[in-house]
Amino acid sequence: MSEGAAVYPQDVEYGLFEGNPLAGLIEGFRLAPAAGGELEAWPVVHVQLRRGVRLSAVEADRLAKTCQYGVQRHLAAAGGDVTQAVDMDPSANGVAIELHPYGTGPFTEGGPVRR
Repeated sequence: MSEGAAVYPQDVEYGLFEGNPLAGLIEGFRLAPAAGGELEAWPVVHVQLRRGVRLSAVEADRLAKTCQYGVQRHLAAAGGDVTQAVDMDPSANGVAIELHPYGTGPFTEGGPVRR
């Protein structure tokens, strides 16, 4: 996602859950910026798994890719800043998904989790 393209939590939520056959594994998410190179920044979507969910490496990869595709698809369909950025540079559609077991990573600090 190129710098300046607005990514809204509601759009990320739709992308994670809408049409995702694995959505039942997800407790919630947090959105964070991350550097993706010298001139670009892609959002990182930290996804918290539901309590007790344990995934193999293959299952985790499948869930992460499904979430990534869903978020990219929804952002592209939503239009606005993201669509304009992707029209100018197709590589601007970068979104990173990081999966976390329940209550770990950025979810240890408490506070609101989007769901």
